[in-house]
Amino acid sequence: MQPSPIAGSPTLSGRRAVRWALAAWREQRRLAAAAVGPSWRATEPLADDWRRWLDQALMALGAALLCAGVIVFFAFNWQDLHKFSKFALLAGAVSLLAGFAWLRHAGVKAGDKAGDKAGQAALGGAQVVAGVLLAVIGQTYQTGADAWQLFALWALLAVPWALAARAAPHWWLVIVVGNLALLRYFSIRFGVDGIFALLFDARFVRTAMLWLLGAVLLQMALWHLLCAKAPALGFRGQTGARMLAALACTHAGWLGLSSLLGSRFDGASFVLAVVVLAALLWWYRQRAFDIVVLSLACLTGIVLAVAALGKVMFEGKSDFGAFLLLGLVTIGLAAGAAAWLMRAYRSQLEQA
Repeated sequence: MQPSPIAGSPTLSGRRAVRWALAAWREQRRLAAAAVGPSWRATEPLADDWRRWLDQALMALGAALLCAGVIVFFAFNWQDLHKFSKFALLAGAVSLLAGFAWLRHAGVKAGDKAGDKAGQAALGGAQVVAGVLLAVIGQTYQTGADAWQLFALWALLAVPWALAARAAPHWWLVIVVGNLALLRYFSIRFGVDGIFALLFDARFVRTAMLWLLGAVLLQMALWHLLCAKAPALGFRGQTGARMLAALACTHAGWLGLSSLLGSRFDGASFVLAVVVLAALLWWYRQRAFDIVVLSLACLTGIVLAVAALGKVMFEGKSDFGAFLLLGLVTIGLAAGAAAWLMRAYRSQLEQA
């Protein structure tokens, strides 16, 4: 029995779901080729969809360029401006952006899925300019405070703006700035000059990655809890979870590699990295399906598997044939991961 063609949904996300279903049915030969054409054309984005996307993209680009212009202005005219002029200009910019957002009623209300995009862009600009104001205060009054405190305060001050906007992109900024604060904090705690030096310092990288991995996993748990309990506050969509999952995969992969390639193998840290990757694969396959996170976890697992095999093969000897074997193993693991991801994706489409 062939499924009947489905007419286009009035929403873009609905049409995208219909397109995925049609592609899966056509590949499984459950839908005749002649029936795919009309149904597929009904899923194409409309002119209004393209205009809406272009409006949002240009608005986000304009807000980003405005914030970049503010930063460049102060960097170029730093010596010529009085300190109170700097504070007044930045405070005025924040007030103007906040007032514009208030007039546009930027916050998402009950029954409204999007809110006013121009007002939300203004709130996003206010988030960024507030961080610039903190940086200017820190440069004007040198107190010896480190950059991690600037990032931490910036993340804290970004929370009220995100609550006012009730939109997911504003929480993404909180995630990025908060994790930058954590990276800088651990680099200072271990006496390392910078963030990148911390990632490549064999003395502290494993300890730092353990702390960072724990912090990111806690953030992931909190994000999913808030998505379930408070979606009206802006905890929606998959991008926030993907950002945190990408950080978790990065920290777990770096922890596993540092355990393998260090002067002494740390089995406990390597096993912990593998367990975290396995937990991510299980969660985003069974509980909150996301093909992007599954792909990232598979990629990280392949890197660790190839690194472990390479360490065993090259320890104590150097054989050119081992490179060929490693290449074949990498190809085999990548093909197996791709096949598993395709099966998981098709299974999810059928369940939906």
